[in-house]
Amino acid sequence: MTQQTTERDDMYAFLDAYAQEAADRIGAPTECSIILRRHHVLQYVASSAPRSAYCDQVEVATGEGPCVVAIQQLRGEVVPDVLAETLWPDWRAAATEQGFRSAAALPGIVDADTTVALNLYSTEVDPWDPDTLVGMDRLVQEVAETIRTRGI
Repeated sequence: MTQQTTERDDMYAFLDAYAQEAADRIGAPTECSIILRRHHVLQYVASSAPRSAYCDQVEVATGEGPCVVAIQQLRGEVVPDVLAETLWPDWRAAATEQGFRSAAALPGIVDADTTVALNLYSTEVDPWDPDTLVGMDRLVQEVAETIRTRGI
């Protein structure tokens, strides 16, 4: 169910700009990343910084974490305090090791076989207000549309 986590397909490199745009819109201390699921295969595809990429790579390798849940259930998943999270121990360990205290994952549907999640990571506890999350949801829908129109 997972693909190799340390490499990514260069065809998705353009998504780094979306991850960076998301991080820039929110501002410090947020990093953003993107996971893609095609035909039930998870793949890390983009990030604004190495720390968020690492957390996504752990999710892809283990098949567990808030981003995976968001993709599978097609609903946003917010982790206000990573230290209080008990559902995904490997992801929690990776996130805390990287200094993150909060996370959120927002899904977008590309097509019947492909879903994407925009993932937010912060070094602060519960930093995002509802308006910020709604804005990021709009951005992930744009990401999904871009992937769809590029035919990737």
